[in-house]
Amino acid sequence: MILEAHVRHRFRGFTLDVELASEGQVLGVFGASASGKSTLLHAVAGLLKPQQARIRAGERTLCLRPGGVWVPPERRRIALVLQDPLLFPHRSVRANLAYAPGAAERIRSDGGRRILEVLRLAALLERSVGFLSGGEKQRVALGRALLADPELLLLDEPTSALDAELARDVLALLLQVKRDLGVPMLFVTHKVGELLALADDCVVLEHGRVAAHGAPLRVLARPRAIGVANLVGVDNLLRLRVLSHDEPGGVTLLELTPGRPLAAPLCDAAPGSFASVGFYADEVLLCREHPAGLSARNALACHVRRLDAVGHEVLAELEVGPRLLRARLTPSAAGELALAPGSHAVAVIKTAAIHLLG
Repeated sequence: MILEAHVRHRFRGFTLDVELASEGQVLGVFGASASGKSTLLHAVAGLLKPQQARIRAGERTLCLRPGGVWVPPERRRIALVLQDPLLFPHRSVRANLAYAPGAAERIRSDGGRRILEVLRLAALLERSVGFLSGGEKQRVALGRALLADPELLLLDEPTSALDAELARDVLALLLQVKRDLGVPMLFVTHKVGELLALADDCVVLEHGRVAAHGAPLRVLARPRAIGVANLVGVDNLLRLRVLSHDEPGGVTLLELTPGRPLAAPLCDAAPGSFASVGFYADEVLLCREHPAGLSARNALACHVRRLDAVGHEVLAELEVGPRLLRARLTPSAAGELALAPGSHAVAVIKTAAIHLLG
């Protein structure tokens, strides 16, 4: 068991009451603002002493309250990376990395050099952190945490303060840390793309309680049922069999339905295996007829199953054989296309809009 936690703590106007157990290498904690995500993280880190709690990381009991074990934060072998990297501005990158206990020696070890390689920090060691970009500062914060040799890495929305391009870079680094270094992680996010890309297991919190727990693809497949449709963006989440790869064309063909492939970005999954993919509902374009001269590789004949008003938009549920897809469009577009339950349409999806999730 990577993490087992039962935490109950009452604040004025809010109560955190969470029970979970996870064996996934990376556990994602997802939910809206003020749902209790960071409070749970702080309880695991030892920054919050809960009124009632049972917290175990691996084989070690960290907290049993009231009246039991309480391991102080500095002895938990847990590293915490916050939204703000909290670097020392007057010190070099090397000095910031060496601040973690034992890190000065660890940097020179094979394991330390591997961390510097994965995070691309070796070339920055003598630079002042005042001259680093936001993404570089976050890499230094991750390096400092990993050089502390933690048994569990806690990440509190590590990309929220970064622009989209830097956030993608940091997420790619975290995926490499997961793959190459194997450090268990618990990370808080409100970005569904990060959750689907990084987490093996996820917990959705709502008003301080667990609204759902399980594999991200399964949990988020019904976002309205767990009250997070506004966060998920009403994604299309699918697990499909790999048919073949077109390397010159840069695409992998997945079996959407028998005889009907879906072109996704090229991946290295073996034909016959399964891959999880996701794409946003607003990335699905609808036409009344099959378009000609189109760059998008996916033009899928479908039938409209239902239409729902979602704020000032329309959510169309589409039948592509036995598969259900969702498209989001404006009411005026739905009217111009004369969409109605049972009507025929063509769903157009760019290959680049499809995200491979593992």
